[in-house]
Amino acid sequence: MNVLWLTAMVAALFTGFCVGRLAMAGNEDGKEAAPENEPGGRHTKERQTLGEGAAGSVGSPVSGEVEDMCGGERPTVVIRPSEDRIYAPTGGKITKLFPMGNAFLFNTEFGAELYIQAGDCGDELLGRYFRPRIVQNEIVGKGKLLLEFDRRGLEAEGASPRVSVAVETGEYGSDILAAAGEQVKSGEEILRVHSENRLFD
Repeated sequence: MNVLWLTAMVAALFTGFCVGRLAMAGNEDGKEAAPENEPGGRHTKERQTLGEGAAGSVGSPVSGEVEDMCGGERPTVVIRPSEDRIYAPTGGKITKLFPMGNAFLFNTEFGAELYIQAGDCGDELLGRYFRPRIVQNEIVGKGKLLLEFDRRGLEAEGASPRVSVAVETGEYGSDILAAAGEQVKSGEEILRVHSENRLFD
């Protein structure tokens, strides 16, 4: 009787030991798998680190129809406007206001420089159709009114009222998100610029 009882105890201890080892092994496997599947995993953290501050969003400065776009070293989106006002496509600083009042250089808060122009014309006499609402070196937030212009007056003069946004400098390139023929609203994202140099906090 004692022998049977002793045998049963040994078997129970051995079974418990095996079950415990299997449970520990399962937990270790779960820890290794967690990085790919759980929000707090290692790979997820790497993706978050790589994504933080890697891209800056550029909105459309005007509502209208996307007429043209081109990639390459100087990505550009051209819009045929349906309104007479241009707004800041992102936060930044007006570093240069051109004499005619229809174009300016804009340093974004995420480190890229944009060239924004209203009216595809070079005749200084047409400057009367443009009314800038900012001054050089002014720091603005996204959505700030930058320029009012008379698109119908420009068309009557035979000049195009098109509005273009070009990326002059961007550290790692840019993605154009707009498509030809697409209607966009002012503030709607049309470009994503990859850069890590933030100029403003």
